[in-house]
Amino acid sequence: MQKRPKNCDGPKKSIEYGIGPQCKSDPKFMARMRFHQSWYRANVLCVPYGKGPKQNDTSERGNMLNCENGAKGFNFLTTDIFGVVQSRLKDPSGTVEKFRLLHNMLSSQPMCFNLFGQLVADHDFATKFFKRIIPNEVKKVIDVKIEYAPEPSSDYLNDRTAFDAFVDFIQPDGTHGFVGIETKLTEPFSEKFYDTPIYRYWTKLDDSPWPKESWPKLSDINHNQLWRNHLLVVAMSHQSPYTCGFLMLVRHPEDEQCTKVVDNYTGLLKSDDKSFLDYPLDKLTDKMELCLKNTDTLLVNCLNEFKKRYLNTYLSEKDWLRYIEQRYGY
Repeated sequence: MQKRPKNCDGPKKSIEYGIGPQCKSDPKFMARMRFHQSWYRANVLCVPYGKGPKQNDTSERGNMLNCENGAKGFNFLTTDIFGVVQSRLKDPSGTVEKFRLLHNMLSSQPMCFNLFGQLVADHDFATKFFKRIIPNEVKKVIDVKIEYAPEPSSDYLNDRTAFDAFVDFIQPDGTHGFVGIETKLTEPFSEKFYDTPIYRYWTKLDDSPWPKESWPKLSDINHNQLWRNHLLVVAMSHQSPYTCGFLMLVRHPEDEQCTKVVDNYTGLLKSDDKSFLDYPLDKLTDKMELCLKNTDTLLVNCLNEFKKRYLNTYLSEKDWLRYIEQRYGY
């Protein structure tokens, strides 16, 4: 594994790139994370900002990479992870948005690759990691995919619901299990309303995660997307070769709105449900760090770089406070 090379040759060079334009309409948490990504680009990657968030947009944003550096893979922590990205882009299945993936540093899609991309080829490390995530369930991880939906969709939810990452494992008794992963950085859950007879079929199974009294509340737009992700887990758990499945939500610990959605949703689950795994990034990276003791230094460095980019906002705090003072006068 090779680390992503840096363009900085000192503090003076990083200054010339600047934090770049922010977005005045951002809510509090998104504004802070956009600024931190802009800071990381300017001070760690030392490359200029680009335009976005869509390919043909003309608005400059501090969290966007320009076309040249996006194509070079500067949105990813290592060249190995970028290799996984390039391989995935050759696969037409799923819902990968190429421009957002390569250029938008604030998107959860590149974050997903930066967090789980190293597991795609390293199943030994993936096994160690998921043994800590779901103890006593995993004997061996045999496959890790990023951006995955089972096919044909008509056997499951008959829609475009997909997982950001997917882990297939062998259980101690030799049967198959899986973890479907949804990642969130700053994006809210989709507030579109979806409800179909197929959804209700899977919801009302005796072994579903939802008690009868919760059924009328599940389609609420505030957690509709989370319900659909969980429905896909239920549907797949009833299809060969799987005998069990888990939905893991990976989210930023400082995203208060996401925390509220999760708290409301978990209140709709059966009291003994174990199929929903809520993992804020700090807790997840702590478990990953435990797996990396006495292992490859480059993997440790990659995790440290992940924390610097997504969790250690204190690194940009001084510049953030200066920006707030200049913008609001306090």
